[in-house]
Amino acid sequence: MGIIRILILISISHFSTVGAQQSDKQLRMVQVLFRHGARAPTEKITDPSYHSQFPRGLGEMTDAGFENSYLMGRFLKKRYVDTGFLNPIMNPREMYWRSVNKNRCLSTASTVGFAMFDDEIHHLHVPVQTEEYDEHLLNYNQDRCEREIELVKERCPNFNGTFHPWVKYEAFIANCLNYTHPVFDIYPFENIEAYINEYKNSIPPPKLIQQHLDEVMAIYVNVTHFITGTGNHHDPRMMRVKFGYLMTTLQKEITWMKEDLEKLARGEPLQYSMRKKFNVYSTQDWILMGVLDSLGVLKNTVGLEVYPEYNSMIILELWEETGRFFVKTFYKKEEITHENHQLLDVSHLVRNCTDTECPFENFISCCEDYKAGSRRGCVSQKRKPRSLWTNEDENVPQFAGPE
Repeated sequence: MGIIRILILISISHFSTVGAQQSDKQLRMVQVLFRHGARAPTEKITDPSYHSQFPRGLGEMTDAGFENSYLMGRFLKKRYVDTGFLNPIMNPREMYWRSVNKNRCLSTASTVGFAMFDDEIHHLHVPVQTEEYDEHLLNYNQDRCEREIELVKERCPNFNGTFHPWVKYEAFIANCLNYTHPVFDIYPFENIEAYINEYKNSIPPPKLIQQHLDEVMAIYVNVTHFITGTGNHHDPRMMRVKFGYLMTTLQKEITWMKEDLEKLARGEPLQYSMRKKFNVYSTQDWILMGVLDSLGVLKNTVGLEVYPEYNSMIILELWEETGRFFVKTFYKKEEITHENHQLLDVSHLVRNCTDTECPFENFISCCEDYKAGSRRGCVSQKRKPRSLWTNEDENVPQFAGPE
């Protein structure tokens, strides 16, 4: 047997080592996106007595955030490591871990990865990649995004093009959309994020906010929907700005994996090295909202009056059965993950999909209106843009999302 033939057989076995598979169905690739664990408010803590509950400072992970991230990692261990899909020795060549450059997201990724390969003997940590300045997959430079400014001005012509400070921008959007409530007369809208976050960390809000919590939450979420172009303010144009390249990347990775597997099945050598079969993205709630809405399942997963919980998670699985490829889409909506957690299967609800085993071709064609090329979503539709991405951008604050 020739060397090439031997290498091809080894490559095929790389994709086939899964424990309890269903008949001839083989799990070939997994892409995971999760929100970071519980954190402190990003702008302010509303009462000095609460500081002890957020010992690491504004925006940083809490103890509960670390613990629940570890539990989520144990769930992924049972699903993908204990079944044999991933090597228990933690082989980086099988995986790609990417986090947006925020401490809470980096901490979540490292905690989840450690939990997946923690055997109480070896201290294994996954390598987590990030971009310090030139992030355009899980974030983007909002200050240089001409297209976003154009879209905001369509609805809010008085917008001055400034997104900072973020809570002031949120308050401006709420006012522009005429989202009013008596609560905001006493507790200004720019403070609502802090009260909501404290509530999510088991700190009761003021009585007036507590009495109207669902209404206040719905207004806050609707502001986020407008800012991101999702949900009740669904706008594919804005979604391409914020999520277009990520959606392109997620679908390209699945497509490339399928093509590699088909080449191997035909006995053809791969032009490049073996693709990663387990891709992880540690990110924020607004990214999860965008991916879910691009797929067409936001209403059936998160809903339209709340935002994704801490440690909520999207899973995309590529499966093969005797040459037939299909995609499974799952969502975990709860913050706390149990060992036998039941994922919500929304495979049949994805655009163009009607089966819980969504045919590869249907899945890949689901989201053309929501995809964009690298750095292309921000290009102005009115004129040739100035240089959007230069080395001069390195010290410009980047978009922090609706958090």
